[in-house]
Amino acid sequence: MDKVAVLSVSLALIGGIGWFFSGKKKSSEKEDTAPEGKIEKLELNISGMHCAGCVAGIEATLKATEGVVSASVNLTTSKGVFEYDPSVISKNEIIQKIKQLGYDASEDLESFEKKS
Repeated sequence: MDKVAVLSVSLALIGGIGWFFSGKKKSSEKEDTAPEGKIEKLELNISGMHCAGCVAGIEATLKATEGVVSASVNLTTSKGVFEYDPSVISKNEIIQKIKQLGYDASEDLESFEKKS
């Protein structure tokens, strides 16, 4: 009976790992299909982040957003760099996505107040 339980758990883990890596492959394919020359870079000041989980949440949400090619957030500098297709998503929509997650985001440093 124990062998059956071990086999079941092993198969579930193997299936989960396969699903994880196949999902990652689709994400990288999204980056490869982005039209060259139409991608813009947006650097934002982001406040309200307290931990690596905050960074991971922002990055994952924006990477899953249509039109966003890449997202990189740095907790120490409170900055995020996003590459996006402006024909699909605007700067303001990216900022609003971050605000929906409970953080503040701004392009200019003057209106940025570090709250972390």
